[in-house]
Amino acid sequence: MRALFFVLSDANRQAWAEAVAHAAGAAANAQIFVGSPAQAASQLGQQGYSPSHIVLDIGPHGQDILPQIDQLAQQCEANTVVVAVGDTNDIQLYRGLTARGVMDYLPMPAAPADIVAALRRPSAAPAPVAAPSLPLSSSGEKRVITFLSAASGDGASTAALNTAYCLSQINHGTTILVDMDYQYGMVAKNLGLQSQYGIRDLFDHPERGIDATLIRRMVAPYGNLHVITAPTELRYLPNVSAEAVSALVNTLKQSYDTIVLDLPHVWLPWVAASCQQSTELVLVAQLWLKSVGHAARMMRAFRDLNIPADHIHAVINRAGAKFKEAIDLKDFERVCGTSVHYMLSNDIKTIVDAEASARTVMEMDPSILSQDFTRLARGLVGLPQEAMKAPARPNFFTRFGK
Repeated sequence: MRALFFVLSDANRQAWAEAVAHAAGAAANAQIFVGSPAQAASQLGQQGYSPSHIVLDIGPHGQDILPQIDQLAQQCEANTVVVAVGDTNDIQLYRGLTARGVMDYLPMPAAPADIVAALRRPSAAPAPVAAPSLPLSSSGEKRVITFLSAASGDGASTAALNTAYCLSQINHGTTILVDMDYQYGMVAKNLGLQSQYGIRDLFDHPERGIDATLIRRMVAPYGNLHVITAPTELRYLPNVSAEAVSALVNTLKQSYDTIVLDLPHVWLPWVAASCQQSTELVLVAQLWLKSVGHAARMMRAFRDLNIPADHIHAVINRAGAKFKEAIDLKDFERVCGTSVHYMLSNDIKTIVDAEASARTVMEMDPSILSQDFTRLARGLVGLPQEAMKAPARPNFFTRFGK
């Protein structure tokens, strides 16, 4: 950081500011000013000082402080990074700050590491793509399609990603994929997305509320598909309320026709609430003992939540794989008390190649697996199934030469 400038509302926070500067590796070129934003603006004007980064402490103030922040902005360069902290949790204040270009607002006491992370966001990744305009959804039925693995590693995230991409390509309205696996979500990595924001904007600060402005900030575009990503770094899972998730889904319905939720493999109240909000609930499992055992437990949980049976779709992933503990499909249906609606072929090579190239299976060469995802996507939104052509297979001469 070329120059770090602190504006503190209280001299008692000077030790905190010094800790932030030390954590940022900028202790030698940090300047601490105690006073109001208007006084800080005057100080910068007199010194001709142009900091590259500002930590602005507004103390107990609310929206009344915004005019002073405008004065401070007049003394800063256009690319100055500003992170604000304060004692007030107010969504209107947050919106007023972000509208003025403030990178983030964190309620005090804010950990120095969180301040440093916010200060470094613009330089930690390539310049972000401008936040996309939210699409206008049609007036038709809104669909919330939720994917959940029976056992960890059963492949619900891969199924969610490829199904969402397929839906975005078959001209079935506007589609968004929400990676709600806060700790281990891989959608951003698998698609090569660089996003400063994402689901953590909701999970970490639910008090801010959800509106279209925040959604625009959270969304990263991938072609026709919009994505809300999970954090790229490992973080402790915060307390998330079912109400916050409900607010997210209801706000997304204003702009999207199809909302695809990729849920983590945990059972928490907000995960259960997400399942209850689904118009289609996709349980991804495999034909082996561990998976069928968990699938049976989850089916009982779904019944306890009064989720209609016709909203639940059992999908067998890696169909055709030879597991040591493999069980019969009929046994799976008997134990879980549900029919299997779709099968996804065991095509590890295509999955690995797609992830290595940061693309979806649908963007790779045609395969049986891509046809499986197309069939699943069309079935979930009630579109008629198209006749599938067998993918071209190279013969002996084209593979190895004459």
